Amino acid sequence: MLAANDQIINDDLYLSALRLGDATAIFKCVEQNRDLLSKYLYWVETVTDVASCRQYIDDRANSDLPNKQWFKVVSREEVSGVFAIKSIDDNGLAEVGYWLSAHVHGQGIIGSIIKKLVNQADIMGISCIEFRCLTSNLASIGAAKKCGAIKEDIISDFLTIDGQSQSLAIYRLRV
Repeated sequence: MLAANDQIINDDLYLSALRLGDATAIFKCVEQNRDLLSKYLYWVETVTDVASCRQYIDDRANSDLPNKQWFKVVSREEVSGVFAIKSIDDNGLAEVGYWLSAHVHGQGIIGSIIKKLVNQADIMGISCIEFRCLTSNLASIGAAKKCGAIKEDIISDFLTIDGQSQSLAIYRLRV
C-alpha cells in the first residue's frame, strides 16, 4: 500500500522509506537470498534474526552521512530489496547502494530507479551518481553500465569474503 511520501517508479515498482517496522519483511528477503547476498555484502552475516535486521536498518537510517535516504524496494506489492542514496556530498556526488531479491533480478529495477533519480537530480543537488561494486558482482556492474556509468577506479583488496580478497570497482554517471 502506497504512503504519501513513497516514490512511484512505475506501475509495478515503488520505493518507500526504510523504517524499523520493515525489519520482518527485510529479514525475510535476506533469509531467502542469503547465499547470493553473502557473496557481495559484508553485513549479511550479522543479520541473523529480526532484531539484528532492525539494527541493520537503524545503523543505516541514523548514519552520519550527509543527505542519506534509505528505501525498501517494493515490486508488484512485494518487498524485494533495499535501495539507498547513501550520501550526497557538497559537490553533488551521490553514492548509491542496493540489493535485490533473486526473483526480481533482470527486470530493470535498478535502471528504472536510477532513471527516476537522474530526472530529480537538479532538485536534489546531484551532479554525479556513484556505484561501488565488488569486481566479482557482475550483476551490479551490469546495472551500473546499463545506466551509463563509466568505471573510474578500482580499489584493490578492499574486502575479504569467504577468505578471498575482493576488489572494489567505482563507476560514475554524470548527470
